[in-house]
Amino acid sequence: MKTLDNRLTPVASAGPSLGVLISVVAGLWFWLQLPDWYHAGHAEAAGWLTRLVYNTWTALGLIVAANVAVARYTTAPMWRLGHCPALQGMQGAFVFVLGLLFHLLAGSFGVVLLWLGAADATMLNG
Repeated sequence: MKTLDNRLTPVASAGPSLGVLISVVAGLWFWLQLPDWYHAGHAEAAGWLTRLVYNTWTALGLIVAANVAVARYTTAPMWRLGHCPALQGMQGAFVFVLGLLFHLLAGSFGVVLLWLGAADATMLNG
């Protein structure tokens, strides 16, 4: 596909978009597993890592960054291809739906995390 100034623009496909989605999910899974792996060998120094990983603001920042990455590199390219399976194929439609599910689940997890963090702070202060 060419733009007005005759430069080729990359055409999005389902493969790289799915790769970004899988990488983001793997990164979030690794983030959740990191304190348990660190506890196995360094029990006395693992407290700061656990507090950092399970901090509400760290979790929210990571969820926002993950949502931005998925929106930029997975959902948006599949959205631009069109909503018709004839234009993007069933693979593109499947990746688009997976991206939307990721946004819904990660967003709802962020809201629940904020609510639990606020409830925890209220219980500690009151």
